Parts: sequence; C-alpha cells; structure tokens
Amino acid sequence: MEILHRNIERILTAYTGRWGMVIVNQSTGARLELNPEMVFPAASMIKVPIMYEIMRQAAAGTISLDDSLTVTSCFRTGGAGILKELRPGLTLTVRELVTLMIILSDNTATNMLIDLAGMEAINKTITGLGLKSTVLRRRMMDFDAALAGKENYTSAADLALMFANIYHSRGLPESYGALMMDILTRQQIRDKLPFYLPAKTVMAHKTGTLTGVEHDAGILFLPGGPYIICVLTGDLAANQQGIQLVASIGKVIYEYFHKEK
Repeated sequence: MEILHRNIERILTAYTGRWGMVIVNQSTGARLELNPEMVFPAASMIKVPIMYEIMRQAAAGTISLDDSLTVTSCFRTGGAGILKELRPGLTLTVRELVTLMIILSDNTATNMLIDLAGMEAINKTITGLGLKSTVLRRRMMDFDAALAGKENYTSAADLALMFANIYHSRGLPESYGALMMDILTRQQIRDKLPFYLPAKTVMAHKTGTLTGVEHDAGILFLPGGPYIICVLTGDLAANQQGIQLVASIGKVIYEYFHKEK
C-alpha cells in the first residue's frame, strides 16, 4: 500500500489539525496505519459499540430486539436524529431504535439504548473486545458532563478492531453480526468516505461529528475486499475542512483498490 500511503500523505499536506487512520484488507491482512493509537473525542462513533452491546444482551436473552420502548421527555435531546421532531410518547422496538441510532445517528435513540444496556455493561464489553482507548462516559448532548471531563473517546485502531469484530461476529451468534452489518450498510449519512464513490458502492459504516471533529469508519466492499477503513480527524479549523478531507481520502482509497483489481 505504499502508493496509497503517498497519495494520502499528499492530501494531508493541504489540511491542518490531526488525524488517525487504519486501512485493512480483510482478505490479505495488509494494513496501512497513520497515528492508529491517537485518541479522539468519539462523537457518534461510540454508537457502534453501543449497538454491539445491545446485540450481545439480545443474544444472551437479557433483552429482546422486539421489546417496545416509549420515547419520553427525559430521553428527547437535540443534535442528530428524527425522534426529537416526532410526537412525544412514540413507541418503538429496540431493533428500530438501534437502526435509527446508526443510520440517522439519532441521539434520542442512543440515550434510550444507553439506559437500556447500562453504561457499565457497555464499557465492560468494550474492554472485553480488546479496545484500548474507547470509553463511554456520558450520554449524547450532555455538554455539562463533557465540560466536566466526562468525554467519550476512541481511536482508529479501536474502531478497526470493532468493525472486524462485527464482520466476523466475534462473541456473538452469526445472525447478530449479520444484522449489524445490514444496519450499517443502510447508513444515510454519506458526506464523508463514500461521498465521491459510485452510488452503487456498498459500505457498512458510521460517521461522527463534533465541533472540530469529523470521523467516518466502516467496511468498504469491493471485488478485492472487504476493506476496513477508519479515518478520524480532530482539532479542525472548520468542520467543512474535515468533511472534505475524509471524502478525499475515501476517493483515493476507492481508486487505489478498484484499480488494484
């Protein structure tokens, strides 16, 4: 991947901030890494391990994906998502809440699922999966907690491992890994890694955004793949720069691997 490395470094020269990346060919094990262990505010990337823990508890019989939960005022919050715009008292299944948490990054759904699974259980599973820098310390949009130092964190290396765990259904029955992959492929926020890719390109991924932070990570499916791709950015002068940076990296990754085959 030396040529790809050079192409990415060429893009990075036009930007300020910091970044961490991991690209893995799942078929061959070949890896490209830039600051893989660098820690970033997780933003909505933390929703991926939350999803995994919900699936783990469902597989264990602790909860059911078909259980219904009511969207009450204590959960409704701002930021990304659709539930804040809908009528109070709406009832959805756990499966529907997980879907909204991933494909629309719904913060209300996320907070409901954090309370359902339990923050301690989520963090225990994160550690058990081998993630070294990822931690859930606060609910979505809890900026008071963030200011008090209770931030959620992750790294590109952790996310690469997280997506490998999902792809291979590690620690779960295969049907739950397949369900997570299906939800991730229905991602509707496509302004970063897939932005310049042909419309029919399949990518199972999750994005994350905070002030000065733009992330995208997941699995790109090509004839020579699949490829795990994790690109995290931080300390951005403007978020639009981060969006353009990640989208440009997605383009050169696609062109490199597409040409390779």
